[in-house]
Amino acid sequence: MSRSTRESLAERVARIGTTSAKALAEFVSRTGAKGALPCWGAIAEHIEKNVVDDASLESLWRAMVEVGDSRPQLVLLSILKDKPKLIEFAARDEGRVSPVVRQALTALRVPENTESNRGFETRVNELLAVRYFVPDSVEPQRESQRRSK
Repeated sequence: MSRSTRESLAERVARIGTTSAKALAEFVSRTGAKGALPCWGAIAEHIEKNVVDDASLESLWRAMVEVGDSRPQLVLLSILKDKPKLIEFAARDEGRVSPVVRQALTALRVPENTESNRGFETRVNELLAVRYFVPDSVEPQRESQRRSK
């Protein structure tokens, strides 16, 4: 995630104004040990643990649509996948999202569409695989691969 994407996402989420949204915005902006920045895997985990009620998830979805980046939308859809009411809520924005997000919505609404499901799962797995990025390293590192000293 680039600095501008991170800043845009954090600013828009903070504007939601709820305690959980402010905590998420702070988490997205925070720099960890050795300069580690949270990436989609860590952000998804934070959302799953801290943004649990439907109203907060709806507000977060609206913010993600406003940001316009398909990656946070896909991450959020992966969290909403077992919540049909919220998937239908997200589907109302089908005309405002990218083709890859529309495909994800199709996958979630029509589980027997194997092509859409395979595409959604593949893309989400790629996004969630990277939990933290250390800018001074050559490539993103998974937190579980770090060695503690």
